Amino acid sequence: MRKLLLLLVLGAQTIFAQNIQVTAVSPINTGESGGMYHPVFSPTGEYLLFTSENYEGLKMLSFTDGQVKTLTTEKGAGYGIKISKDGKTIAYRKNELINQRLFSSVKLYSLSEGKQQQLVAPTREPLAVGFSGNKPLLVKNRQLVKSQLSAVEIVPIVTIEDRKMVLYTGNSRKILTPNGENASYIWPSISPDGKRIVYVAAGKGTFVCDLNGNNVAALGKLNAPQWINNQWLVGMNDIDNGEILLSSSLVAASIDGKVYQTLTTPDLIAMYPAVSPDGKQIVFNTERGDLYLLNVVLK
Repeated sequence: MRKLLLLLVLGAQTIFAQNIQVTAVSPINTGESGGMYHPVFSPTGEYLLFTSENYEGLKMLSFTDGQVKTLTTEKGAGYGIKISKDGKTIAYRKNELINQRLFSSVKLYSLSEGKQQQLVAPTREPLAVGFSGNKPLLVKNRQLVKSQLSAVEIVPIVTIEDRKMVLYTGNSRKILTPNGENASYIWPSISPDGKRIVYVAAGKGTFVCDLNGNNVAALGKLNAPQWINNQWLVGMNDIDNGEILLSSSLVAASIDGKVYQTLTTPDLIAMYPAVSPDGKQIVFNTERGDLYLLNVVLK
């Protein structure tokens, strides 16, 4: 009887763990010789952005013709990219040294015009950018810039300031420290339905909370987390010895932390996932800067 119960439990775990099924894994051949990191899907699914390992420069891979185009070679351009809903405008930052001090600016790149426009001049103040539909929303000097808010639906923006999460909604600025004020917070993002935040507390793991920082659920190790949909996330379980990366696999987790599922095999160093708009494809880069595509089915 005990053996039968054990088999039933193991069977139930196996069935439950198959909520996400990987149907194919394939390299993305771009003609580039490595050097492709930190991919980002466009909201329309028409192209993929990627950058160098240290976020210098920004390139676009078109899924229509398979061509790769360099958008900019500026430092910091590949970090924290945001794209308009129609996929035609890309917001990125530029980092530069002025009088031996680091400054950041924000630029908009129009794909239809092939031109850049400076949205924010170089500053040392915290910056964050997002889109409400096709209109940019900008956080500068610890507030949403008023000029960007006219005739625009206000959507929440979450960013990191002084190692803490900060949520901006209209005129509201709220500091969130669900794992304590002494924790260091990274990689926050808001769910597609705008109801939850996923984040990493350094040395503690990955968590999901509501927009008030309450109802916290622990997901285990899920670095660089990305939303698959409102119920599932994907991230990386990377392991190093303090100096050298030893392994990294892609893992998916349910938002309540009850299901934790490995999606890649040990022969691949899988890092920094990006999810297609329909949640059916996941792109990641290897430690060598090659891109791979997972086709997945949600069960």
